[in-house]
Amino acid sequence: MSSLLSKSFDAGDSIRRRPFKLVRPKRQSHLQFYGYAVSREWLIQFAEQNWPADELPDRNAKDYEDIAATRAYKLIADLSSICSLGRKTCFNPKGGSVPPYWIAVYDGDYDDELDDEELMNIQIDTVVVLSVCSDEEDSFEERPTQGQMDFMTKLIGHGPQWWMGCRSTY
Repeated sequence: MSSLLSKSFDAGDSIRRRPFKLVRPKRQSHLQFYGYAVSREWLIQFAEQNWPADELPDRNAKDYEDIAATRAYKLIADLSSICSLGRKTCFNPKGGSVPPYWIAVYDGDYDDELDDEELMNIQIDTVVVLSVCSDEEDSFEERPTQGQMDFMTKLIGHGPQWWMGCRSTY
């Protein structure tokens, strides 16, 4: 944990610098988030490796996974010094763009001709994203510094990308 803390201070030192360079994507029907996809399992493992074991509930506790994932997120936010860091549920299509029917079904705006069985067979893949900014003007302008992004990329083990959020906010 001490090495994580010392690295977080390095990321925090660059707070006064300009935001990292990023091109805002073309506006979509849903808000888009720039960030890091992480699995629930990754968050739990991160908490188990970096949070004091005596401060996590018993592994068999009903709410263990929720508490561990929440503590991991809070620790990452603290270590990175990214004030705007958020957890967002985003579409996770295989091979590129989000199919339009995913958006309609997720929003409950689907064709009435679909019966319950057809709806149950539609598989909508989602992912949790640790979001550093969105494509909204204020969020985009307040994005983190390059140092903070470098820290996050090293911490998480892969780079960020744009993701389409599952909720329409425009």
